[in-house]
Amino acid sequence: MKIGIIVDGDAESQALKLLTQRIAISDAQILDPLYANIQPKSAPGQIVKSVKPKLDILIARQVSKIVVLIDREDQPECPSELAQGIENAFRKLGHSNVHVAIKNRRFENWLISDTKVFKKLSARYKTTEAFISTVIPNKADTVENATGLLNKICVGPEYHKRRDAAQITKHQDISEISKNSRSFRRFLRLLGHQDYETQSKKPSASK
Repeated sequence: MKIGIIVDGDAESQALKLLTQRIAISDAQILDPLYANIQPKSAPGQIVKSVKPKLDILIARQVSKIVVLIDREDQPECPSELAQGIENAFRKLGHSNVHVAIKNRRFENWLISDTKVFKKLSARYKTTEAFISTVIPNKADTVENATGLLNKICVGPEYHKRRDAAQITKHQDISEISKNSRSFRRFLRLLGHQDYETQSKKPSASK
């Protein structure tokens, strides 16, 4: 089985593939994420229209499942409501194999979820107890400005969306991210990860 991923950030697609290459799904191949110029606050129909060119590429590659990743940003609706509205728009066009995962609130919330990774990158980041307590336990999705939080622990220039994101994801641990980000666990569940086959509300008991 092939699984395709479409994401709403160009730099993010390059960083995310460093993660997805390490996610093991039984009897499945996860293709490298494709970037689509999605505006997260657009109406569901407009989002579907933006995704369509990349959707066609994945259909041609004979994927069995497609996961579309979109930032929540500052939208007041809960992630499940946003995802359901967009999925319904896909289903109206016959795309029943398309699922939507909302990054709460942005990709950077997933970057901060593995606090241990920053100790591996100590030349670039200096972690503090305040930083760690903001994220742990299971609080990464509640951080409203994850980019700002990253900037606080950066050594030297501020966080760079392309260069630093790729460096972080290259060293992240999937299980550590999932401990602290519910939206990342939802993503794993949609991919079919064995630890989240039945639920993604709480971190897996095996972790």
